[in-house]
Amino acid sequence: MTASTQKSNAQDITDEGLLAPTPRHPESRLKADWLFLYKKLPPNQWLSADYIYKTSFWLSIHADIRKRQHTLIQISDAYHAGDIEWSEYRSQTSPRINQYIFKLHQHHNIEDTGYFPQFIRMYPQLKAGFEILDRDHVHLDALLNELQVLNGRLASNNTENKALGKQLHQRLIDASELLSQHLTDEEDLVIPILGLN
Repeated sequence: MTASTQKSNAQDITDEGLLAPTPRHPESRLKADWLFLYKKLPPNQWLSADYIYKTSFWLSIHADIRKRQHTLIQISDAYHAGDIEWSEYRSQTSPRINQYIFKLHQHHNIEDTGYFPQFIRMYPQLKAGFEILDRDHVHLDALLNELQVLNGRLASNNTENKALGKQLHQRLIDASELLSQHLTDEEDLVIPILGLN
């Protein structure tokens, strides 16, 4: 092999690396070879006329989860900044946490028992990616259980308890950080499957 051929081959490999699909966020745990469907249906096409009827329901569920999470953190931030009193914080937070937890458990149960096994049967090469999402669900369930316990204490605590407020805030942040990564990784795997099948 000549030096010019070696240089040409090296350039081809470099160019292929540049063209490889990449997830939408730098902390993604998805490997490039799991993104073969994502390459065929990138995010800028997920809500196009050709695919929206297949993809919009999943994306709207995720949008609702993100909105609920954002609202809870906003209320918590307002309380810790002194913008709202304990009684208002309690009345705004407690029912929202219950709904947030219910919606997440409902969504994850449907994924775990129905969608994810079906997707793995369709694309066995994506099994490792779905195993990451399954582990996230286990971790999220533990966080949500802690959040439920804290929320129970909040609902029964008429007297201000700043330590409880801080604990709740931290659990909301923990869940938010994991969910942010989880939802994006999940969308990068799932939305192309929905759109292309």
